[in-house]
Amino acid sequence: MPPSLKVVHIDTDPWELGKNYPAEVAILGDIKATLTDLLTALESRMTAAQRTAAKARSEAARAAIAAELEKLKARARADAAAVPIKPLALMHGIGEMLPADAVLIDESVSSSPGLRQFVRSDDPQGFFGLRGGGIGWGLPAAIGAKLALPDRPVVALIGDGSAMYTCQALWTAAHESVAVVFVIINNASYRILKQRANAMRAHAAQTDLYVGMDLVNPRVDFVGLARSLGVAAERATTVAGVCALIKRGIAGKEPLLIDAQMDTGFKPV
Repeated sequence: MPPSLKVVHIDTDPWELGKNYPAEVAILGDIKATLTDLLTALESRMTAAQRTAAKARSEAARAAIAAELEKLKARARADAAAVPIKPLALMHGIGEMLPADAVLIDESVSSSPGLRQFVRSDDPQGFFGLRGGGIGWGLPAAIGAKLALPDRPVVALIGDGSAMYTCQALWTAAHESVAVVFVIINNASYRILKQRANAMRAHAAQTDLYVGMDLVNPRVDFVGLARSLGVAAERATTVAGVCALIKRGIAGKEPLLIDAQMDTGFKPV
């Protein structure tokens, strides 16, 4: 990094400033408003040479991002036919088939890497994602989004652990005929807890024994659960199967739940 550049962190939460990455300049404030003010101030002070250098950096960064995206897509395509389903392949498949006006509710949590790169969101109402550490909001949020935007298809990607927090929302969807497509990312575990325990080098990570973090014995039957609450449901074992069911759900007028059978393996990194 050129010596004249600084690592700047802008956040509305003072506790987040410098929390995950060291920042040379920490600014407490609204991100959109602060960036607008910073851009105005920078443009008024930059010399012609600095503008040229900034343009070159921007073009280089854009090219690097495009190259990384192609690598990510290649990895996803390589696993497109894998059984059980690989998360990256599923996110790529969904990104490829979603209509432009779709509203995506993302609570896929530990399975989400790649999603924001693969899914286009061209308007402020096209994507709603997790802002904090709490889970369980996705199912009811999807219903709310559909009620607010009834003319747009709403697809919710919900981790199986997250779904267990508010699965009663499915009854509301059935009772009110709210045509949301719910995709349960089912890896039979609270994988995000495993990831956190591993990151903290907790006892579970040291022993490779993650107590209470697997949804097995019995494994949750989300198809049976959804049907018991009045929502049509199907199980899918491939990316193509999930995408075909999403298309069917979008074309329908009633809620549909898709139980996507994911790879249950956990390999700490």
